[in-house]
Amino acid sequence: MVQEAADGTQQTEQDQVPIDLVGLIGACARLAQAQTTATLRPHVDDPKARLVEAFETTGSPGVVVKVGDQIVARYTVDLTKGKFVVDPDNEKALNAYADAHSGMEVIIRRNPTWEKGLLNAARRVKDSDDIIDSRTGEVVPGLKFVPGGRPTGNVTFTWEGKETGQEILRRAWASGELRHLLQDVPELGAGPEQPAENA
Repeated sequence: MVQEAADGTQQTEQDQVPIDLVGLIGACARLAQAQTTATLRPHVDDPKARLVEAFETTGSPGVVVKVGDQIVARYTVDLTKGKFVVDPDNEKALNAYADAHSGMEVIIRRNPTWEKGLLNAARRVKDSDDIIDSRTGEVVPGLKFVPGGRPTGNVTFTWEGKETGQEILRRAWASGELRHLLQDVPELGAGPEQPAENA
């Protein structure tokens, strides 16, 4: 359901859930994803090694996956394509050929390693727009300072105490303590029903 907020923007019901609860649902999803990945990854990867081995020994290009007599999927061994490359053992000969056929060029540019070192050594002069090379004290033209502190568009997620936070969440989830929060997110499984309290 979409509602209009006081500022005129559209809000879904999910937008109206407090951010800390959205964060808790997100943490549950990460935990479920990690558990599912760890459990399923060997099954997902198993055909790959077997198929590559079969190709190398028998030339079999893949396998057709069927349920009964109906095809549901195919695994195909990916093969490299033939291509022409520069022979590193004979590159001088290619350079001579290129030189004779206008295939050589000279590129003048700032050395990327030098530039990285300069940017690492750059410092702002207090109450000025000047930027100096802290190694030499010289003012460096062509540099400017871009202040930080703006959102990048990404968010970093970290578990509390590495596995401690995961275990706390796993227990709360398994006990049904989060059922009220997860009942609208069926893909995460709401956990067991909490027993009704005695009135």
